[in-house]
Amino acid sequence: MSASLLIGVDVGTTGVKALLCERDGTVLAQAGQEYPTTFAQPGWAEQDPDAWWEATCAVVRQVIARSGARAEAVAAIGVSCQAPTLVAVDAHGVPVHPALIWMDRRSERQCDALRANVDEAAIARINGGRIDPYFLAPKILWLRDEAPEAYARTHQILQANGYIVHKLAGAFCMDNSHGPLTLLFDNDRQAWSPQLIDAMGIDPAKLPPVVPCAQVVGTVTPAAAAATGLAPDTPVIAGMTDGTAASIEVGLVRPGAAAEMTGQSTVLLICSDTPYRGNLLFPLGHPIAGLHLVVGAMVATGGALRWFRDQLGAHEVAEAARLGVDPFDLLGEQAAQSRPGANRVVFLPYMYGERSPIWDSAARGVFFGVSLATTKGDLVRAIMEGAAYGLRHNVETAAADGFPVSALACVGGGARSALWNQIKADVLDRPVTLPGAASGAAMGDAIVAAAGAGLYPSIEAAVAGMVTTGPSYQPDPARARVYDDFYRIYRDLYPALRASFRDLAEVRA
Repeated sequence: MSASLLIGVDVGTTGVKALLCERDGTVLAQAGQEYPTTFAQPGWAEQDPDAWWEATCAVVRQVIARSGARAEAVAAIGVSCQAPTLVAVDAHGVPVHPALIWMDRRSERQCDALRANVDEAAIARINGGRIDPYFLAPKILWLRDEAPEAYARTHQILQANGYIVHKLAGAFCMDNSHGPLTLLFDNDRQAWSPQLIDAMGIDPAKLPPVVPCAQVVGTVTPAAAAATGLAPDTPVIAGMTDGTAASIEVGLVRPGAAAEMTGQSTVLLICSDTPYRGNLLFPLGHPIAGLHLVVGAMVATGGALRWFRDQLGAHEVAEAARLGVDPFDLLGEQAAQSRPGANRVVFLPYMYGERSPIWDSAARGVFFGVSLATTKGDLVRAIMEGAAYGLRHNVETAAADGFPVSALACVGGGARSALWNQIKADVLDRPVTLPGAASGAAMGDAIVAAAGAGLYPSIEAAVAGMVTTGPSYQPDPARARVYDDFYRIYRDLYPALRASFRDLAEVRA
């Protein structure tokens, strides 16, 4: 029997998820494993790359075992990841420093230096995006300036999926979807930009080759086979960002199609036949040549809900353990008892600074309008609504830049909540649709791997053969009008508090 099964792995912000599916997209098994993030100082966010690898080995072994499939039946494996992440490794692929994940904001000083010395308009024109600690280049400069011994030992700077690909197949590479997240990329040529690399003073030898997402970059080594349970010589594709994988999971293969992905963060994804040239949103690579993604990305939407669960949801956590359910489901039941507008509580979801479209490291989360009448359910609903308001802000920004959105698909862990899906439809006043099998970015990895392994003649054909459409949520006109009023208040709050956020960041305490 020829190999026809696919494995997708997504190295996310809070954990690794994997699935094993058939050629038609039927999921046979899924697994996940969490790992910690270290916040050693304000603005820092680090992870251990070996924790990603250990979790990847565990979940791949689990999906093979749970499916009952033979390892030899796996045609290919694809890996996506949180992005961008700085993984500095030596010539043997061993990390020389903890990974700086996308949330890390320590490179503000390097950003100030870039703004003073590099033409930011050239960055927007060549790469797209803006100078901000979120992107890779400032993180590299921090490593060069603040950890020079580690920088000197660095052979290649990988992304999280690139590290897993190296562990699987021994290859050093970066997939093209990550390119625009570096600030060092020529989006027209789909290659590194010598002009930007030279302007920023980065050693080009430390940057790995850029390859298409679907390209087979190697096969599983004997050592990786022993660690993961995969068969030796299983093809490994280059992979992609989690946002790119999510866009493929819902079939964004035509210009104008859009989706939002909510996990730790919320990410708006719009398919386009032209790359984004502005600086309020940013571009992302697409696995199909000639297509691009326009992206609006927040920081801590699902993360805010997780924070609430961990800090204020002890009762729900205990009750969920007793009932064998998810604590988020119990919190969601309470939120459903709160009316639209969350009993006049508005939440700013800036729990760890914010990305688009405000780009402010000093911004922080705010519950506005809390009273003695406020319930726990009101607070949970306010978090959900605040995420939807932030998504609407990004949608409006995209429309102003020439990328309108008429409907969205919803993917990611947040799409499990029917209440949250309906809130998004009402706040956006647009229909939202779920995929037929909401399996997350790992399904996008499997789809692209199917094309890379030759099970389909193209990614478009793989999408047609593997993607199905699920339920839709239609906006309610009355609720949409209510949310219009609260959205105006949401938009007024950040400008009113911006100076206070900066003052708060500078207080020594």
